[in-house]
Parts: sequence; C-alpha cells; structure tokens
Amino acid sequence: MLPALSEDLVEEIILRFPPDDPACLLGAALVCKDWCRVICGPGFRSRFREFHRNPPLVGIIYWGEEASTSHGVWIVKTNFMPLSTTFTLPSAKLSRRDAIDTLHSRILFWDREDMQRPSAWMEFVVWSPIPSLVLRLPLLLLGKRRYAWTAALLCATASCNHLDCGSGAFLVIFAGTNPATGLTSVYIYSSEQNVWSEPISIQDQDRSVHGIIRPSARVGNTVYFVCEASNKLLAFEMGNQQLSFVSIPSTCRNCSFTVFAIAEDKGKLGYAVTQDSKLFTWSRDAGRLDGDAGWTQRRVFELDKLIPSCIRSFVDELYATTNNRGVVIVKGRHVLFTLDLKSGKVTKLVDGCTKHIYDVVLYMGFCTPSLPPNSKLASGHGMQQQSLYL
Repeated sequence: MLPALSEDLVEEIILRFPPDDPACLLGAALVCKDWCRVICGPGFRSRFREFHRNPPLVGIIYWGEEASTSHGVWIVKTNFMPLSTTFTLPSAKLSRRDAIDTLHSRILFWDREDMQRPSAWMEFVVWSPIPSLVLRLPLLLLGKRRYAWTAALLCATASCNHLDCGSGAFLVIFAGTNPATGLTSVYIYSSEQNVWSEPISIQDQDRSVHGIIRPSARVGNTVYFVCEASNKLLAFEMGNQQLSFVSIPSTCRNCSFTVFAIAEDKGKLGYAVTQDSKLFTWSRDAGRLDGDAGWTQRRVFELDKLIPSCIRSFVDELYATTNNRGVVIVKGRHVLFTLDLKSGKVTKLVDGCTKHIYDVVLYMGFCTPSLPPNSKLASGHGMQQQSLYL
C-alpha cells in the first residue's frame, strides 16, 4: 500500500480546491476521518479564506414575480438564484423580506411587514444563514421625515482584514433623501451598542438629488452611495462622520451606472457605466476631489462581443459587489449575466425575459464543512452517525 499523505500535505492540496463549488470540499471531507479532521478543523476555514482572499459569488438575491400554481395569479417575493447547483438558501427565510445588502455570509433585510406599520417606523433584520442566526435591529424612528433610501451592511471590527466579516461586529448605515426638502441624512446602527445614532445631514444646494439607491461601495473609511436621477454620488466619511457629494464623469450622465471598490488599487473608487453596447470603467482616488479631474477611464468592455444576447437587449440596470470582488451584474431586457472586471469572464444567468427580476443583491461567501456540536471525530472515533454542515 502507498503510504498515507501527511495532514499538512493534504491541507496544502485541499486549500487549492475551487471556492465557488462547496461540493468539492464536502466530498473531500467524506473520503476518510483524517481528511475530515483537516477540513473541519478550526484553522482550515481561516486558511482557506486567506489563500483565496476574495469570497466567490455563489448566487444572487432578487425581488421578483412568479406565477402561483395554486391561485393562478402572480405573486411578488424575494428569491435566490444560485450560481452553483451545490448551494442554496432556505426560501422560507427570504420570501417575506426585501434584501438590501450583504457582507460575506450575512444578509441585511428590510422587513416587509413594515408596510403594515406607520411609515415613520422601519425595522431591519440581519440574517446569517450559516449557521442560521436572525438578529432584529431596534426600530429606526424617522418621525415625520420621508425618505427615498437604501442601506449598507459594513464590518465594524478594527484592523479587520475583511476575509471573514461574517461573525464580528457590524454597522448598518441608512442613507436617504427627503424629496420634498432635498435634505439627505444618514443614520448609523452599531451592533456593539445596539442602537441607532442621531441623523447626520447635508443639504443638496441645487436640489438634483431625489433619493439614494443601492448599491454602495466602501473604500477605506468612506462609503459611497448612488444618488437617484442625479449626476452625483453621496460620500460618507465614517471617521469624522461627514457627508459630501461627489460628481460623476460628465460623459457618463443619463446612463445606467454603479460603484465598487477596486481590489488591485486599494484606496480607489470604481465606477462602471453602460452606453449602448459598451461598458466603461473609471476610477478615482478616494477623497474629497470633485468634478471630472478626479476620474480616469480604465477599461472598455464590448458587451455585444462578450455575450451576443446584448445585441438585442438594451441594458437598463447595473449592480456591483460591495466588497473588493470586482464583479458586476448586467441586466438587460433579455439577458442577465455577471462580468468579472479583472478577468473579463462572463457568466450568463438568464437568457430570456428579465422583466420579473428587480433589486438584485449579490451574495458572496466561503462555504466550508464543519462538524456538528459535541462531535467525537476529533478524538479519534469513527464517522458513523456523523453529519457534516456547510
């Protein structure tokens, strides 16, 4: 018989398994108890994340319509579309809530039951599917203020390398504009204090900002939000708690666009915009610079050559990841696909009508097996009656 591989060598091999297919790790963990001990050990998860750095995109969460077979009518609910056949999310946890943002494995929801409450109240929920933990945030009391709004879920752990932000302290930043007054405000929730802050506000002098829409992008200590029907971005500097507006490139106005953080250039804000059948990316140093002087065009993607369906599909929405992954979702009227801005790789999600898909949120995370509580495997017992959890 060939000698058994050492556990160190087994780990070096398994660390190189693709992170976007959880079934590979699960299958390896079932080979034998020694491999299972390595993969389910407390240190493997962190080393796996550190080796691959950026979490894979495992699916999208969207707000959409589908036909009800029992009633013969269309119902609207939140759905999950996996990119891998080996990963899914429990639909019962999704359907009643509207997904707003994600942070690694955590998902920020707006509780749709708020529609039955006075509009001055808002309640958010943070859900960690693995393991299944649901945290209801305190009610956000807005008084008589009315907002066109969005929210961002952010890591709050000091000196975090952002490889595993799914278990530490977090922040929720609510950002909204009162269309009647042009006043834009943010409220900050801290999981450590379990309380919402008082509002921090800024007045849009030319009244061109009518609301704040998703997604957001964090660059260093600054969070950027997309302003609805405007040529501006909202910037919130978390250190000094200040708000400011940043202009987008003048050649990109009146187009579908989104913002993202650039992984290979730390400290730079990315901007993606579609014009006709092309997607342009721009970048700028994070800071208070304004106008076109701060923006530099980076790349141009010819979408009709990358994916022929774009020839017949007007692009009407763009979504980007809120971390450094550098992936955008491009939604046309007849196609939905992902585009990796670094490699140029395209993954088609839907080839057909997409009018039933709205408010796409990208779900990213590492899925590694772990043993159930009180497992005896680590002490040398066999694998009989043992289960593995992702």
